[in-house]
Amino acid sequence: MSDIHGDLLSFNKMMEKIDFKEGEDFLIVNGDVLDRGEHGIELLLRIKKMVENGHALMLKGNHELFAQRYMEGALSEREWTLYSGAASLKSLKELDEAERNGLLEFIRTLPIYIEREIAKYGNAVITHTGLMDSCLVTGQDEKIDVVESIKKAAENNEDDLLISADIHYWGRDQLMKLDKFIVCGHVPTYQLGPEYTGKIMEARSYMNIDVGTVYRKYGGKLACICIDSGSVWYV
Repeated sequence: MSDIHGDLLSFNKMMEKIDFKEGEDFLIVNGDVLDRGEHGIELLLRIKKMVENGHALMLKGNHELFAQRYMEGALSEREWTLYSGAASLKSLKELDEAERNGLLEFIRTLPIYIEREIAKYGNAVITHTGLMDSCLVTGQDEKIDVVESIKKAAENNEDDLLISADIHYWGRDQLMKLDKFIVCGHVPTYQLGPEYTGKIMEARSYMNIDVGTVYRKYGGKLACICIDSGSVWYV
């Protein structure tokens, strides 16, 4: 799943729909649990516990980074609010110091990407935003090294990487140069064309699984894909 954005109701419905069983199933959350919706902090604490119990893995999205920067003192309340963080900010203030510190450490250590075998596409990279035009690493075969490009971008400027939407505006020729398939989120699929409204956008070299659960008036939904079978669910 990706870009749950505090939509606790849809998350609960999805977990019921896929019949998620801790100890048997494993959940990968591809960033942006926080902000926009009302229950981001509650959801993040729940997923944090799942990660600690070995039932889930979460990647960092730009909205987790906003929370991190706020708690580090590098982002003001006003700035975070402008980034749709008002509800998260309110809930964060209700936590005690130990809970806030634990949440900050959790966010700081979230990975930017992981590699996984995916049905149909083989070895793939799951990451919140994809790649940045300015930080591409190519080999002698002129293929874009996806992992090294992400590492370079993160080392250069993690903030810029986690707000980048570059991959969604590449042409087919550039996408065909990727050396690994990418699964990302970050940009609601309805924004990429009316044909993607309410469903995962799947191209030859990458897919976007942010179907815009907090944009219901535009046809948004919460999506979940099983990387072992390729099955897709929506709520």
